[in-house]
Amino acid sequence: MVKYLADQNRLVFYYEPDTYSTGSNVGTPQWIGLVQDASHDETTNNISIRYQGSTDRNVDTFANGPIDYTGTFTYFPQDWKFLAFAVGQVDSGALATAGSHMITETNSDDIIYAGSTNSLLSFTLEDSKNLATGSNFIRTFGGCIVNTFGATFTQGAPVSCEVGYTAQTGSLGSGAITAATATTTRPYMWSDSQLQIPSGTTYDNVTDFTFNVNNNLEGQHYVNGSREIKSPLPLNRDYELTATFVADDGNARTLYNHYISGTTFNSMIQSIGNAGSIFLVMSGCKVTDMDVPSPVEGMTEQTATIVPQHVAAKVVDDINLYDAR
Repeated sequence: MVKYLADQNRLVFYYEPDTYSTGSNVGTPQWIGLVQDASHDETTNNISIRYQGSTDRNVDTFANGPIDYTGTFTYFPQDWKFLAFAVGQVDSGALATAGSHMITETNSDDIIYAGSTNSLLSFTLEDSKNLATGSNFIRTFGGCIVNTFGATFTQGAPVSCEVGYTAQTGSLGSGAITAATATTTRPYMWSDSQLQIPSGTTYDNVTDFTFNVNNNLEGQHYVNGSREIKSPLPLNRDYELTATFVADDGNARTLYNHYISGTTFNSMIQSIGNAGSIFLVMSGCKVTDMDVPSPVEGMTEQTATIVPQHVAAKVVDDINLYDAR
């Protein structure tokens, strides 16, 4: 038997129509970025049933329970599409210059899924293990929506993003694989990036920081004749920025005073890469947790957890639209 080897694995996504739907995709497979790994969880929730009169101690029968499709994938970003999918609305075409993308929040009173500039946008994921047509192992997940998004900036490394998604449907196939056209630009790197607290004041002693979005999606299994969820509902949205600093006399006390005094401020992450840039503005920030240990050797590090109230971003790159529908 021929084995599925990792160098032939690939993960791509397709845009879906304006209405939340898994029936058809739009256009060609889309390149995600430099994907490092992907994990998909199909939970069938089988129900074990016992009943009186079966005359033994064992499970007597099984029933099919609700089926849930979730998963995560990590990649080195060459663009910021999935940040846009996580935060909400992206406006690309209405701007003066194509390739500029304004990412803003959507809330419960916005039209979720419908329209080319309203979101949360849904997409289809195709995860394939390639051998030959008829022998391929292809899983397709439709109606995917970003539940969690994290972007990590660590010294000496490419920027790394992790996306957690919730999907409505899943299927297995073995047919032909259509590969997405690879983007060859260098991914965003730590050396492209800065953290500013507040905006305009760059901290040059950061060793790593992570920006997280959590949409807290709720997938309901209604009594509607289906094992699958209905369209996921976004509940309260959470943002969090965690950062580690080598403590110095330039900003250690300033950061600590933000924590103790409970002041609010704006912050910004900027990264100017090889073929694009992002300016992510976090407003109404408050330091909610801080740790400043006193070790016996090495450098003294200071860690902080910062919670923003609102987030918006501007991205400029060579991609015409972040929503190709």
